[in-house]
Amino acid sequence: MKFVLSYTTRSGASAADNADSAEAAIKLLSNWAPSPGTTIHQWVARCDAGGGFSVLETDNAADLYRDLASWSPWLDFQLHPVLDIQQSAPLSHEAASVFRTVL
Repeated sequence: MKFVLSYTTRSGASAADNADSAEAAIKLLSNWAPSPGTTIHQWVARCDAGGGFSVLETDNAADLYRDLASWSPWLDFQLHPVLDIQQSAPLSHEAASVFRTVL
């Protein structure tokens, strides 16, 4: 299943604490890789340095949980399951056909 992940940095600490936290996150990133069953298609950072987005794919919810939990001290997440438009368009058409039979 494909997902779009949106993340923002956790706030609320002092500037010094945020700097220390950023160093720890960079250290984690240098040694981190997603679970073997997860493919990251795209990972981008927001230009305001307040977070980013990722398009990823996995069929294993436990792997996804583990991957996100490792970043939870630094980041807040919003995770959305998505379909490619080529797959969703025919489904939308099918749903509209059902609506027409009811109306």
